Amino acid sequence: MKILIYLTGGIHWMGGVQYTRNLLRALALLPAAERPEIVLRISSRNRDAGFEAEFRTYSNVVIDGPLRAGHDFLSKLRSVLRRVSGHELKGKFLLSDECAVAFPAKGPQIPGPSQKIYWVPDFQYKHFPEFFSPEERRSRDDMYYRMFNEPGILVFSSEAVKVDFLRFFPDFAGKPVRILHFASTFEPEDFTPDPSSVCARFGLPDKFVYLPNQMWQHKGYDTAFRALGLLKQQGLDIPLVCTGSGEDYRTSEYGRELDAILKASAIEGQCLRLGLLDRRDQIQLYRRASLVLQPSRFEGWNTTVEDARALGKTIVLSDIDVHKEQNPSNVAFFAVGDHHDLAEKLASAWKHATAGPDTERESTARREAVDRGLKYARDFLSIANAAAGRT
Repeated sequence: MKILIYLTGGIHWMGGVQYTRNLLRALALLPAAERPEIVLRISSRNRDAGFEAEFRTYSNVVIDGPLRAGHDFLSKLRSVLRRVSGHELKGKFLLSDECAVAFPAKGPQIPGPSQKIYWVPDFQYKHFPEFFSPEERRSRDDMYYRMFNEPGILVFSSEAVKVDFLRFFPDFAGKPVRILHFASTFEPEDFTPDPSSVCARFGLPDKFVYLPNQMWQHKGYDTAFRALGLLKQQGLDIPLVCTGSGEDYRTSEYGRELDAILKASAIEGQCLRLGLLDRRDQIQLYRRASLVLQPSRFEGWNTTVEDARALGKTIVLSDIDVHKEQNPSNVAFFAVGDHHDLAEKLASAWKHATAGPDTERESTARREAVDRGLKYARDFLSIANAAAGRT
């Protein structure tokens, strides 16, 4: 079976790119006999950003584009249409026209002959309407009502998102829904660089806490910064390394609020903000970090948690429902939004933390990550086969 995959996200949302990356890597883990052919569609917004070069390295992936003359499918289709119409067909056909299913479809009336598998990352705009304009909230409601009215399977990344779907869109309770937990997967080359050398290149201390989030309002940076300020008052300086986009498209006020917290808490010098990093460099920061921190107020299924799990890292984690559903090993939960509780949990974990990587724990985590990746790939193929009417 050929499957069309839409590259999700982009420079504006690297979490979406990582979603695509994890799916393609998981499918690449499958034995050759199980591995599907993938046509990857990259939108014009994301062209020339390096994604074509990255994903062409997968043997079972081709980048979507026009079918070439002489292609069997194209020749047969043109022949049929010529007989029906009596004219030579001059329009373009795409590689994706051969695909049985397409994923993740994130809206209604998406063109193309493939059976669409729909996907909603989360319903954050329902939980935090103040983060979205009235126009954007209305637009999303309208889009989802039209999308849910279309036939086909709807995929969520967690049971928590399904609960929200049934709560906010009860009219569609009968729609076929599948849960697909994504998992982080890595390549052997990701472990070739020396984490100490990479971190030294960025001027990082030997021991630090790593927070890899885009600096968006729901990601909890304010909680993290206030917790560090409280610990500083108590005489404990914990270096925090942050990576990810520093801009939230919805507001510029949040960035100014964070700057004010850093200044008021006198912790500017211990919070290192590196912006967007190359993925392989980012992995070395994970490996070297003494602790990983994820203070987010809302997620659909969190990539940071899956990355930390796959690398055997200890993570200090907000206790939102989806994080408890993910339930990683080596975790310390704190009450979401409570910087006092976070400060207490960070101080306790920091006391026993050392600079990474812990080679034994990392090796175990890597083996387990392969098993999770294979399960993720097979769960996805089960959904694709059901959408194509093959099961």
